[in-house]
Amino acid sequence: MSYTQKAWQNLKSLFQVYLLGIIFFAAFRLLLVLLNISELQYITKNKWFLLGEAFGMGIRFDTVIACYIMAIPVFLTTVFFLLKRFPLFVLRLIYFFIGLLFISAFVICCFDIPFFNHFFSRLNNTIFNWNGHAAWGIKMIFQDPKYFGFFFVLGGFSAIFLYFLRRIRKQHQLALPTLADEMKKKQYFVFGPSILLLFGFVFLGIRGRAEEKSPIIPGTAYFSDYPFINQLGLNPVFTLMRSWLDSQNPENKELHWLKDGDALTTMHQLLGGDPMLQYVSPIARMQHTDPVFKGRNVVVVIMESMSAAKMGRFGNPDNMTPFLDSLATQCWSFDSVFSAGMHTYNGIYTTLFAHPALMKKHTMDHVTVPRMAGFPNTLNKLGYQTNFFTTHDELFDNMSGFMLANEVKTVFGQKDYPSAEVRSTLGVTDEYLFKYAVPKLSDQAAKGPFFAALMTASDHDPFVVPTDQGFTPHNKEKSKQIVEYADWSIRKFIEFASKEPWYNNTVFVFVADHGGYIGPNAYDVAFSYHHIPFLVFAPGANGTQPRAIKTLGLQTDVFPTVASQVIPDFINNTFGINLLQDKRPYIVFSSDEKLSCMNDSLLYIYREDANEGLYRYRNNDVKDISAQYPKLTDSMRHVAFAWLQTSQWMINNGKTK
Repeated sequence: MSYTQKAWQNLKSLFQVYLLGIIFFAAFRLLLVLLNISELQYITKNKWFLLGEAFGMGIRFDTVIACYIMAIPVFLTTVFFLLKRFPLFVLRLIYFFIGLLFISAFVICCFDIPFFNHFFSRLNNTIFNWNGHAAWGIKMIFQDPKYFGFFFVLGGFSAIFLYFLRRIRKQHQLALPTLADEMKKKQYFVFGPSILLLFGFVFLGIRGRAEEKSPIIPGTAYFSDYPFINQLGLNPVFTLMRSWLDSQNPENKELHWLKDGDALTTMHQLLGGDPMLQYVSPIARMQHTDPVFKGRNVVVVIMESMSAAKMGRFGNPDNMTPFLDSLATQCWSFDSVFSAGMHTYNGIYTTLFAHPALMKKHTMDHVTVPRMAGFPNTLNKLGYQTNFFTTHDELFDNMSGFMLANEVKTVFGQKDYPSAEVRSTLGVTDEYLFKYAVPKLSDQAAKGPFFAALMTASDHDPFVVPTDQGFTPHNKEKSKQIVEYADWSIRKFIEFASKEPWYNNTVFVFVADHGGYIGPNAYDVAFSYHHIPFLVFAPGANGTQPRAIKTLGLQTDVFPTVASQVIPDFINNTFGINLLQDKRPYIVFSSDEKLSCMNDSLLYIYREDANEGLYRYRNNDVKDISAQYPKLTDSMRHVAFAWLQTSQWMINNGKTK
């Protein structure tokens, strides 16, 4: 062989190893399908097409693992090849490394099948909960004959894999370079770029996606309405690695402030849990309703960073939100509502599913997505079509994965918009989002009632102020212009919607995901970041009458407050209350490493790395009075801890639906 031929054989052999790994991962996936063939009976439309898509998705996740395994071998073989010093024993060591890692991956794939059959979930870090019971687990496996078959499968697949791997290695070793090999200069212009493409393929394979916003995540696999199909595309090595790495992240550690029993009792009493509904959860209770807008469509607009402090209604002098200020005088305006957290994923999660932000935890980024009560689940049961719209990559923050796993039937994101309309990493503008959504909702309105959540993004860095859509800003600062634009876009949305037949049969809800740092803030927990607008607007003859509600509320209250006006009695298994008829003694919200509990006059702040404090916030009094009122401090701390820990317990124990 010439040096060029040897170079191409080197690349060919590496690709053959990759392809061999992909084939065997697909074989384990096929085995999983065959052992769960009964799950396919629930797929009523496009069964084989969806199955094919799942296997196609599987290739993407399998490629991630294969490229992780191949990264070091690709680098070493390329370096040794270019140096023309490639001893045979080095090649054998590289192939031993490849074989060891792939066989280890196959062991995980083999264990994944009985794990899936038991939990209906791909393998994850919960298996490490067996650490203290390893002997019991091993004994259980060997005492159950049905597991023996998996050992034979693993042994057979491994033997076949190693046989073909050995054949590839033998072909590869025939192409080892020597110092005598020569390569013409013009051939470097071919071989050089091919190496760059090889490294680029490995890097892209590890990342799983070309989009810059987010690498591949478990939520990428959620593309259908069928949980078996969605999970089929996942690779168990990926889910195990990802869940374990997430568990090691300090931000994802379990909260253990109280005994679980104490936390559950506290929240059962605070939220009025019904003893007859204990089988649902400790906080479940019947939500009795008098729906004045019974059967209406529900549209929830979650406005990016729209702090109450940006609105003229709450004292801002810059006239940035003239439409929202005007709308607030024509509808129900809940003027004392606070966001549960300070990130967009907190705002989406809490607004739609009425659970608290768990301090620094990413509440939507789960390998095994919890099934949650809330708008989609509750309205879907009553025949509502359910939708989620975002301006950018719908996989960011695992939005699409979380939504599709929680009965949101359709997720619209950047993949659905013309590329010419994408202005930045945040995707399309707010105005385009609304313009796109209205005809989609009109199509659904012809079929029956619908629910839609729309997450805006323009009021977030990087600011793109579009002046080519009829918008003219009045403020000079870009940070204020973008708020004006966000408000203008809301006006356009109402204008678009008002031309549709479903407009007068819809309840529009406007709430922020969180606020922002604006103006002076007396405490290290900025009220401007948590105090948000919450408007309920129902147009038409029997629409909302102007009303300002001053009851202290939380983002968790959006769901039960709105649902109580639209649907009959339902089980409320959330942390929210109906602000139109109920009051709560405390609200609790997170600011990453700080946790706050607030009542009508006092603010308690728990700080992970500093002293706690109790303040009279009505007067912006910065004096800490916790030492003067230890019992009150203890009480508010206990409520704050119980609030989050109960939510965590419900998620961990499958009590959130």
